[in-house]
Amino acid sequence: MVERAGGFTLVEFLVATAVTLVAVGLAVTLVAPANSAFRSLPEAADVQQRVRVAVDALRSDLTAAGGAFSLGWGPGAALTWPAVLPCRWTGSPLSSVVGGCARADSITILSMASAAPQALTDAVIDDPASPIRIVPASTCSLDRAACRLHAGSVMLIVDGTSAFDLFTATAMSSDGRQVTHAQSRLSGPYAAGALVGEVSARSYYLAVESATGVPQLRRADGGGSSFPVIDHAVALSFQYFGDPTPPVVINPDDPVRRTVSYGPMPPPMGTDNPLDAWPAGENCTFAVEGDHQVARVAALLAGASGLAPLPLPGFADGPWCPDPTSPNRYDADLLRIRLVRVTLRMQAQAASVRGSVAGWFSNPGTAHDSLRLVPDLEVTFDVAPRSMRR
Repeated sequence: MVERAGGFTLVEFLVATAVTLVAVGLAVTLVAPANSAFRSLPEAADVQQRVRVAVDALRSDLTAAGGAFSLGWGPGAALTWPAVLPCRWTGSPLSSVVGGCARADSITILSMASAAPQALTDAVIDDPASPIRIVPASTCSLDRAACRLHAGSVMLIVDGTSAFDLFTATAMSSDGRQVTHAQSRLSGPYAAGALVGEVSARSYYLAVESATGVPQLRRADGGGSSFPVIDHAVALSFQYFGDPTPPVVINPDDPVRRTVSYGPMPPPMGTDNPLDAWPAGENCTFAVEGDHQVARVAALLAGASGLAPLPLPGFADGPWCPDPTSPNRYDADLLRIRLVRVTLRMQAQAASVRGSVAGWFSNPGTAHDSLRLVPDLEVTFDVAPRSMRR
């Protein structure tokens, strides 16, 4: 028998090499998707988490809009001022907002904590530039820390006539009965017994961070400086839905039970409010026709939900509250808002998982492998503020 020398033949070597290459190729094929998933899955989870944080912040503040103002006109009384403004309030009167307070990409939400202190004006404020004299709104004395208003706080003043002002308190007197404000003057005079309370005035809007170029959802408190809520928010819009019926005066002939379905109550027939520009018996939501008070705002077509869409142009055409001459005037249709629809879009942070597919990415990235793509995440949700549910 002839013994075979050790080693491999050329044919055996080529076969072994081919098998090895096939095995390595299969391994690479299996590992490549895992590598793509390793890159994309954390980014996708991060997008979802940032959406959740943004939705929670917006939903919480919108739910509380207009809340906690239980004094002055009785628990459950209709709001006589707009708790939701479709624009960013910057501390100036609304009439100075560029383009008017009717924007789809920003919102200001007004609310009060349930334990926030409140007070009442002790006389007519006929000089809007002077400090505001106040008296307790309850049995809690203003010289007690838990009951007095605080310097540096944003405050709201309303008197039930549809007039309102936001201002920053710069100082309080030692007895807590006089408020000095930062504004050069309020937008107009106020009746005695007007409600003054510390409020949260939060504005949400989008902006690009100047140093990094990162788009952000930002929040401004009290019309002052803002801070980012979340990074890489690329779209934000608000839609409004409201009561399709105009307001009506309920029990018009009963001075005790007389009220309105929503908005400010007009003065009785033949009675003039000297603090506004409307004729006797009228205000921004009611006019006088013959011997009746009729609504100035129009009836709207209700949708399937029973609410009517409130398009933005309808917030910039009047009738104006408290009257057309007020620097802080606002459209009466803001008083009929019952639901806010928010649409928010978030993108992945890393450009390496963003591609160029139309409609998938607001800001295209560098990804070409479909397994690595993390499309923008867009959510739409509705919020009905508690104080606006009628």
